[in-house]
Amino acid sequence: MEGRCHRPGRGLRGFTLIELLVVIAIIAILIALLLPAVQQAREAARRTQCKNHLKQLGLAFHNYHDAYNKFPIGGMKGGELNPFPYSRNYSIIGPSWRVVILPYIEQAAVYNRLGFGDGSTFHTPYTGFPTVTRPTSNTNVVLQGFKVPLGNCPSSTAPQVGATGTLQAPAGGNPQLWDYVGIMGAFPDPAGRTGIFGSGYNGGQYAATGLLCPSRIKSIANAIDGTSNTMMVGEQSGLVNNRDLRTNYYGGWSGYTGLARSDNTLQDVAPPWPGGDFGDVWSTGITAVRYPPNTKVPGPGSGAPYEPNTILNSFHVGGINVLLGDGSVRFISDNIDFLTLTSLCVADDGRVIGEF
Repeated sequence: MEGRCHRPGRGLRGFTLIELLVVIAIIAILIALLLPAVQQAREAARRTQCKNHLKQLGLAFHNYHDAYNKFPIGGMKGGELNPFPYSRNYSIIGPSWRVVILPYIEQAAVYNRLGFGDGSTFHTPYTGFPTVTRPTSNTNVVLQGFKVPLGNCPSSTAPQVGATGTLQAPAGGNPQLWDYVGIMGAFPDPAGRTGIFGSGYNGGQYAATGLLCPSRIKSIANAIDGTSNTMMVGEQSGLVNNRDLRTNYYGGWSGYTGLARSDNTLQDVAPPWPGGDFGDVWSTGITAVRYPPNTKVPGPGSGAPYEPNTILNSFHVGGINVLLGDGSVRFISDNIDFLTLTSLCVADDGRVIGEF
């Protein structure tokens, strides 16, 4: 039998240019529809991880409280852990709560290498200061380049390490820059009390009405309004008008520079604050809330990382994550009622807080 003859016009037909363009357009539309969903899913995962960081911090605070029947001091002056009277040299900086909880976030090995004696310091580059009582100072150079993963929000694009020559690391040392800040209270006081604040740089106001305060011992007993109604740590992982104003002056481990008590004691006392007025004082790791979350223009007390009213902010859409005193984590909207916000920051204002 003869083989089949090839018939003209019966060959395979390719796509026309128009058909290809239509297919490409359809694929592009599908990608455009799916990409925001993928981005939202990734941000939701990052926000959840941020919440988990705060939950771990909350667990650390409560384990510390179980051990000592108190919370860590929000920011310590130099020498407050000394067994002897300490120097009034404000350059000898004590630690913040971020240092004190290290053993409770699986960092005991680093904590045990730190020096808390006369001449030691917790501001970068952590090399310490010789003193009369200790000519050979303690050094905390183990903090150079040391990072705690849960100290940073995964959504933030702000730097996690201080660059040499900046306010965060004037002399280097590669300090970690934290994204979570302790709450020492709020200004103005939601209960209308006056005479309970200490002045800081550029109109800043220090408070001691929260649970993580400068040179103050606080415990669950101080949460008169209830731990579930008191904010302990707030997120501070964003930028203010494209400026990094997170409270990480001289790195994220520093405490504060209030004037030293002559009797080397720590107690929760009413104003006037120990040592007289604050004078030349700065702090790291704590803030007295004075502005709504994600405020874009800094006001008095919030224009530099060493001021006491640095702004709570984040790269999350619409708000910030916060840790409450009972260990729970909540997402606070940028549009939260300001009186409700300040009431959350104060442990003893007596106000009834509704839904937030």
